[in-house]
Amino acid sequence: MLKNAFFDITTIVAVVSIGNQILINQDITPNSPFKLRLFFSSMAGLLGIILMANGVHVLPGVVLDFQNLAIILSASYCGLAASIITGLIMALFQVVYYGLSFTTAISALTALIIGVGCGIAADSFKGNRQKWVYMILIILLIPSLKLVILQNNTPVLLFKTLAIYWFGTLLVTILAYYYVKYLNLSRFLYRKYQLYSCKDHRTGLNNVRQFDNELNNVAQNLTEESLVALLFIDIDSFKKINDTYGHQNGDKLLEDLGKILLSSCNCSDIVSRNGGDEFSILMTDCPRDKILGVAERIRSAVQERKFYLIDGQIINITVSIGVAIYPDTVKDISLILERADLALYEAKRSGRNRVVLDKGN
Repeated sequence: MLKNAFFDITTIVAVVSIGNQILINQDITPNSPFKLRLFFSSMAGLLGIILMANGVHVLPGVVLDFQNLAIILSASYCGLAASIITGLIMALFQVVYYGLSFTTAISALTALIIGVGCGIAADSFKGNRQKWVYMILIILLIPSLKLVILQNNTPVLLFKTLAIYWFGTLLVTILAYYYVKYLNLSRFLYRKYQLYSCKDHRTGLNNVRQFDNELNNVAQNLTEESLVALLFIDIDSFKKINDTYGHQNGDKLLEDLGKILLSSCNCSDIVSRNGGDEFSILMTDCPRDKILGVAERIRSAVQERKFYLIDGQIINITVSIGVAIYPDTVKDISLILERADLALYEAKRSGRNRVVLDKGN
């Protein structure tokens, strides 16, 4: 008995853990794509089948299994439709594997009712704990009614059977609830740290590490028709702004500038904060005759924008932009950042608040 119970618990832990790793970058909700919900509910159904086939013999002729936990998992993550699919998979397995009889028909119907009930409970309540409380009650009451219908033994044996079922189910489902809660927190932290590893915390743009990754990816996929432009952008006299208005206002200006850059670009453009007050826009889908126009539009938008400080004061800032284009001004894509930086330096040297195109080799 203990061996089978240990196998069931380790199976639950293993399947849930593996599923968490497979889907760690996916949002698993009732609004997820249907294919994802179908995959999740099918895997939950497979878990229910494994638990069903490895029941724990607690009394002579009495088998305890934790198959209904699979329905709870499916319902809590993906809602009613997924819960019904999981229940249907388990119901069909019982009929096909054990053969059609009064007992299997009642068991199959029980799985379907639990699937519907848990799905409705999951969709009806917002709090995860509240969902689980109601779903646990469902998987306690509905199977208990099934046991009453199918049990032909004495009231004492029936009472013992129900007591063991309730105790075992409560113990395993409560442990599963806290384990799933721990995995959800782990997934959240993983995705949060993954986001922070490639995004600048101040502006939400790509950071310099992600910029390097994107530039390397572009370089590795060049073709004879490739046209790559890099706009390197720097706020004019930013140190003076920080010294005059404080670093908090300086940070706010960086955030506002990041929004301007995003609104001025296409969705295919790669916008990054490369460090300090330096930004870049990597363009791989912009027509050759539009590149300088985009740079000039950004410069003009910043010049004309009223930037509000934390205390409500309004100031104006300007930016200088250096532009390098592969293969027009730079033949080696690995040098495009260097050439754009040189063009930016020329824009600074020649008076700031201007766009300068790299002169080429």
